[in-house]
Amino acid sequence: MRKFVLLTGLLFSSVLLKAQESKWAVSFSPAIVQSPGIHYGFQPGVEYRFNDRLSLLTEFAFTMQHKDPSFSHNKFFRVKPELRYALQEKKRGLNCYAGLQASYSFRKWDDISGGCYFNEKMWPDSTTSYDRAAINSSILSFSIQFGTPFSFSEHFSMDVFMGLGMRMIFTHYSNVENAVKNPYTRPTCIIFPHPDPAWYVNGTVKRLHSNLGIRFFYRF
Repeated sequence: MRKFVLLTGLLFSSVLLKAQESKWAVSFSPAIVQSPGIHYGFQPGVEYRFNDRLSLLTEFAFTMQHKDPSFSHNKFFRVKPELRYALQEKKRGLNCYAGLQASYSFRKWDDISGGCYFNEKMWPDSTTSYDRAAINSSILSFSIQFGTPFSFSEHFSMDVFMGLGMRMIFTHYSNVENAVKNPYTRPTCIIFPHPDPAWYVNGTVKRLHSNLGIRFFYRF
């Protein structure tokens, strides 16, 4: 965490040194991450404008350590570059942009309360239970983004955005203690249907990826 804070500080310092070029901007947006469970994070970013329409935004997300008796050594870091293209330029009315976004999230934690996992795919006829395990579950996603910027002043603005694409979750269980293979039957009656966490699978899972949110900009 200290190394990341130092790296972020150096990155923002380099941006400030080039502020006079007026092609740089810094951003901040709220982040919600699952690592495991739902946590709030910090997501600063840096944008470089190649011209009036094309720009590259790179965001970094991280969370603080969470006190959860079920997990320990929880680590999370995400880098998210996005190539953005302004679809139109209007002095009045809404402006829109489209973007191509890639995202890589590093997630790792120790499950010290015990649990179970599936091998290779969700809901086979058996599961492996354990008393303790180290879980590494990285996420790689790609999406098409659309957004609308709103300017408050010459330097401050806000984006409202949404995106749709695909994500791949790569999970690996290690240091598994007291592993036992048991038969398993998926429950057929669920009051509130919802997808189970992809890290329940010791392998690769592909899922639909979507995002929606806001971000704030300061342009030099």
